[in-house]
Amino acid sequence: MDDKKRATKKQRGKAKKRVACGVLAAACASLLPFPAMAQRSPEFAYPAEKWAALRDDKLEFDEIGDLIHEYNNTVLQNHISYQDERGDSRDDIAQDYYDTADDIYGNIQYPDSDDSEYGSRMASALRSKIQAEQLMEQGDENTEDSETKKLGYDQTEASLVKQAQEQMINYWSQYYELDSLRQRKAQAETSYQSEQVRLSAGMSTQAKVLSAREAVSSAEAALLSGESNLGKIKEDLCLMLGWGYGADVEVGVLPEPDLARIEAIDVDADISSALANSYSMKLTEKRLANARTETVKSTLEQTKKSQREAISNDVRNAYNSLILARSQYSQAVQAFELEQASMDSAARKLQAGTITPNAYQAQEASYQIAETTVRTQQLALLTAMVDYQWAVDGLASAS
Repeated sequence: MDDKKRATKKQRGKAKKRVACGVLAAACASLLPFPAMAQRSPEFAYPAEKWAALRDDKLEFDEIGDLIHEYNNTVLQNHISYQDERGDSRDDIAQDYYDTADDIYGNIQYPDSDDSEYGSRMASALRSKIQAEQLMEQGDENTEDSETKKLGYDQTEASLVKQAQEQMINYWSQYYELDSLRQRKAQAETSYQSEQVRLSAGMSTQAKVLSAREAVSSAEAALLSGESNLGKIKEDLCLMLGWGYGADVEVGVLPEPDLARIEAIDVDADISSALANSYSMKLTEKRLANARTETVKSTLEQTKKSQREAISNDVRNAYNSLILARSQYSQAVQAFELEQASMDSAARKLQAGTITPNAYQAQEASYQIAETTVRTQQLALLTAMVDYQWAVDGLASAS
């Protein structure tokens, strides 16, 4: 190995030590309370008002992208790694493979034919030789450089933002589910009390009372499980966005679905945008530009062609899902409005004494079901909007 190669390896060794220290610092920072956690950008990157909003203990949906960028541990570690990789060319990375192969070649020792362990030692030497040859081949076929590394890190960050947005929607979905679970528990308790009264009057049996009591226990267990699940969803989301374990975070409300924006979508134009924005396509194009062998070039050309088709299909499928979700949400809103009118009418009739309390309660239950359906469909529509927008913004499936 010449002096230039030794110097290169020495510099890379120092760089790796810097990366290790940086990762350790980031890991330690993640154990600190949220306001003290290391951030990615300098103070002048945002106005003081925006920093204050990001550092308070209230999570807003439109803050998720900035919180991931500044505080997510994976994003921070990738940023540190990129500082070491910045400026690395295709040839620099290929040289790492060649240097490692040279080291392996230099350490291969072939045994003498009369060596008592000739078979095992020769097998070991041949394995090392094959490994070195594979590394040399990887160097020849390398298409990575600092730009592909950066694209990969950017893709990871975008995926994390999308994941966090969906997790926040999931949090509210579980939160609303608790309302239904509480109602079921209250209904079970009412039925249990009714059966006890009926038993006292000789109109029920002990078996029916026991069954009603079991229904109460089942409803209580479901509610406890739901509350535990909600807590876990919130904890995971907060950790993902930089808060520490047990942080007292208020989860803000979700935005209303923008129906006008959905109506204005030009799916063909968005497919063109998705192809231009696709992280996977950009990576393939950059790797194709870096390719040196015809075999690798041919493979990447075919990959690019397949990706174009897959991305186009994924965006169109996401659009169809979005339109379906919008239709189901609109239908749920219409049904809720009818139930609301019926509820108002039932309240007036109850006050006038023209319907029984049982009939009023039946209408109230129907109203609550319609209200829950609207919430459910609203969250499904928001999820479909997130999926579609991220497909257009670079995360459409390319496979």
